[in-house]
Amino acid sequence: MLFLGTMFAPVQDRRGPGQGFTHEIGDVVTISTPRLGSLVNTMRRCADCEPWRYGLRALLRGLGAEGPA
Repeated sequence: MLFLGTMFAPVQDRRGPGQGFTHEIGDVVTISTPRLGSLVNTMRRCADCEPWRYGLRALLRGLGAEGPA
């Protein structure tokens, strides 16, 4: 899951006037910037996703293994 805040949320009503917007299963969400590239995710139910197993220690080990940029 990725939480980026409301500044990235669509503002148009999805299912009808006054009902707001929410992502639905199968939606493809893309967030991009020229300097960093794109992050693309397809919306799924949490129960259908693999559990997150990559913790802080693994992240720091991975970043350290890459060496200086």
